[in-house]
Amino acid sequence: MGEFPKRLLFSENSWSVAIGVLSVGGLVGALVSGMVADRIGRRNALVINNGFFLAGSVWMSTATTAVHFSLGRFVLGIGCGVASGVANIYVMEISPIGWRGFYGCFFHLAIMLGILGTQVAAALASHMQWRVVVAIPGILSLVQIAGLPLRVESPSYLIKARHVNEARHALLKLRSGFDVTAEWQECLASLDSSATVALSAMRPAASVVGSSSSGGVPGVFSHPRVGSLSQLNASTGDASDSETMVKSSVVAKPAATGGARRSGMWQMICGRTRDDLRHLVGCNLAVMCLQQLCSVYVVLYSDSALASVLFDPQCPLPTRWSCIVACVVAIPAGILCMFKVDTLGRRPLLLISLGGMCTSSVLISVGLFYGPSSLVMAAVFLCCFVFALGVGAIPWFYVPECVPAYARSAMTTLGCSVYWCLSIVVGLIVPGIERSSSSQWLFVVYGGVSLVGLLFVALFVPETAMKATADIVKEHSGSLHLVFKRQRGSSQFFIGGRR
Repeated sequence: MGEFPKRLLFSENSWSVAIGVLSVGGLVGALVSGMVADRIGRRNALVINNGFFLAGSVWMSTATTAVHFSLGRFVLGIGCGVASGVANIYVMEISPIGWRGFYGCFFHLAIMLGILGTQVAAALASHMQWRVVVAIPGILSLVQIAGLPLRVESPSYLIKARHVNEARHALLKLRSGFDVTAEWQECLASLDSSATVALSAMRPAASVVGSSSSGGVPGVFSHPRVGSLSQLNASTGDASDSETMVKSSVVAKPAATGGARRSGMWQMICGRTRDDLRHLVGCNLAVMCLQQLCSVYVVLYSDSALASVLFDPQCPLPTRWSCIVACVVAIPAGILCMFKVDTLGRRPLLLISLGGMCTSSVLISVGLFYGPSSLVMAAVFLCCFVFALGVGAIPWFYVPECVPAYARSAMTTLGCSVYWCLSIVVGLIVPGIERSSSSQWLFVVYGGVSLVGLLFVALFVPETAMKATADIVKEHSGSLHLVFKRQRGSSQFFIGGRR
């Protein structure tokens, strides 16, 4: 067998396909992510999904033709699509209420660090073998394949799968030394009606785990310590009896409950699930759309003609290194979002982010038409910062956190599928605008989308910080409505911090 070629030959069209095919794979992965997560579990789905990262990385690093390389990108994209759904469901379900935003922000922070790494690798490409660079995701996937089986499965999934005793063990391991009564009961309440009927008899027993004497929001780690795992098992009865009761309820479901209403994507959109989730569906789709349609990341994360327009060759930094600086600027904003999203709330950060992006887009447009290149560069850095502060990070965990467990997989599948669809559309449209004489007008569009998003969030998107899922659904069930009409007189309208 001959040596691998040092370079692969791409035409302009084949290179565009190689870039865009990752989003196509992401859409495929997103469409099956919820189903896979419900069939084999969140943790197992993530373990198996790393096989796509490993296979795609190996395929690209051993590519001999452009088609070979593109197929590797497609396989890698499937892994990205599955991870975008399953990883956020898993993180949301294992996080306590008071820390859901903190842990949820890690997903976007990891994306930013990955993009920064690829930008640095591209800048140093003349000194590094590109095959080694594209093999890095495979190495990271091996680490996850080895480490993820050591983690616990999501208690919500285990209850949904009728593995009640395993769910108790998992929850106690996650909340070692803390009272899990309120969180355990919320897990039971968020299931579909058939499981709720079956498990309702277990709630009085489970309630002896401990009491929420602190009066705070459940799951914030403010409760007194509880006894050992053996004490919990003793208080909740024999595990085999619990498992038998749950499994037998499945057989009796049609007679006892008349059958559970389905909770697929179409049922959610039409409001035909157990809870009317139409308002939450609309808000979730809106925030996912905003993440794709009002950022300049599609420009900064490619060596494009528009990036050359933004970063004038006469500027102190070359175009490639200017893009790297923009990524570096976004990382502190992502970290700041991690520490403030649970205290300030989701809505304030989204409003600040969208307002800042609208302002920076206007400044970029003014700079491209009339002003100096330094104004454009400063505005681009500002746009990256405010994007990572809210719109970049929050939608990933906002989508799964505001719907009950029985609809979480379907909702996440829908939101991530819309995200990847828009990624394909943007990838098809923006390059044509870059090559046209009206590329400067692109940021006028970004600014308009940000302004529309700002108004939508202010009027319709509810606060979810420090709230149990059941409370969110109860407050915002039904068709699309103005948020302040449902939250009039509440301090949570603008601020959703810890109480």
